[in-house]
Amino acid sequence: MKLVLTPEVDMLTVSKSSINQRKLILNFAPRIGLTMVNYTKLENIDFFYLECQNFRDYNRDPYDKLSKPEVFKKHYGKCERKQIDRNSILLSLPVTSVQEKQPVVYPIKYGGDLHLEEKIRLGGQYDPKSCIKYKR
Repeated sequence: MKLVLTPEVDMLTVSKSSINQRKLILNFAPRIGLTMVNYTKLENIDFFYLECQNFRDYNRDPYDKLSKPEVFKKHYGKCERKQIDRNSILLSLPVTSVQEKQPVVYPIKYGGDLHLEEKIRLGGQYDPKSCIKYKR
């Protein structure tokens, strides 16, 4: 049997290059001054995403050259229900800035006589030359 040597990845260089590419996500959402957007929370989410990617690189490193990210060295205790975010509550509410008038709806005036003494005629229109359903 022939021994095949496969090259192994140097995770230190791969991690450094991927960190530089991932840093582009930090300024993805421009600060345009929206009052309902919490920009510091957005930055925290982006930072946590980057730390998760670093943790993934740490787990893929076969020789333990990379260190564990600081975020994952801490123990935060038991998982529990977190406080409801004010921004998500505001975004889930209906828009209150524009209130349109309700349209005026008048009742439908039906005819007084329903013609119940006559028979109701039911019928349809079809072209017997074009429809083969009615041919025997």
